[in-house]
Amino acid sequence: MINDIEFAETVTSLGKYDMDLGDCDLVPYLVYREYMCGLPYTLVFRNAVLELSDLVGKSGDSICIATLDREEFTAVTISETALDEHATGLTKTRLSPDSVSVSIGDILYVASKITDVLQEDSPTPNWVRITLKKMAEAVWLYIDRDIRDVLRAGATVVAGNVNAATTAGVLSYDDVVDAVAHLKLQGHKPPMLLFINYSQEADLVKDTRFTDTARYSKSGVPLEGFNTPERGRFASCIVFATDILMVDDDGIGATTPYALVVAPPKANSAAAVLAWKRQPKSETWRDEQWQRSVFSLSARYGLAVICPDAIKLVSDC
Repeated sequence: MINDIEFAETVTSLGKYDMDLGDCDLVPYLVYREYMCGLPYTLVFRNAVLELSDLVGKSGDSICIATLDREEFTAVTISETALDEHATGLTKTRLSPDSVSVSIGDILYVASKITDVLQEDSPTPNWVRITLKKMAEAVWLYIDRDIRDVLRAGATVVAGNVNAATTAGVLSYDDVVDAVAHLKLQGHKPPMLLFINYSQEADLVKDTRFTDTARYSKSGVPLEGFNTPERGRFASCIVFATDILMVDDDGIGATTPYALVVAPPKANSAAAVLAWKRQPKSETWRDEQWQRSVFSLSARYGLAVICPDAIKLVSDC
């Protein structure tokens, strides 16, 4: 009923310099107390990386991470006689670590402004709250897409961690099982993390072997150690579904969807690292000369693949 809808006061001036209204004619009509649509994306890829805060408040803009081979040392045998006669005693070998440098990138930011006129003439909706919310969504969406791209770049045919789907255009149970087996052979322990698009989720939920989160946990509540709720379990994987695009582009208009199976991040084993220099930081200040409030949200971070063998990509699914 119309009485259930709350409207703001009549708007005579909607701070036309605060927003790019374009063809959106809001003056002098009533403005509904909330905004419609503009729904946020489902952010999932941050679950796949190890987050480091070592650089926050410290000198430098890069961090070096040492990596070792799975078989760094090789055990050998020696008899007692050979040991007695061996001029140098036991044969000694040393660690031979490699390293990955994670460098901090450019400043990521969103900034906006709201004049006093807007807040006076249109006290509802709460433009400050809406602005800050949409700014945060933009920053975290950028970071999530950045993580997706880093993980995708870490999976290559040359590295042997890319498999094509058994049936083109369909993500099957067997595809995921094979990907998990590949990661297990590299020493990674399940449950693995499966990242898919909503279109691929449709394939999974039709499979009787898919288990919805609601059957073993509180649906919509992130489990311990994760930033976003999981969708369910499939082929021993924790499933994260998103509406962020996951496709390869051939450069001439054709796109091919893919799915990622990633080993869960641990302190001594992670597919990729997200190193913070400045965690998302909000600032507000006044421009009194123009009678307006200015808002900014910024972050500085670096991303790098550390263990490519912790990533498995299923292409054309």
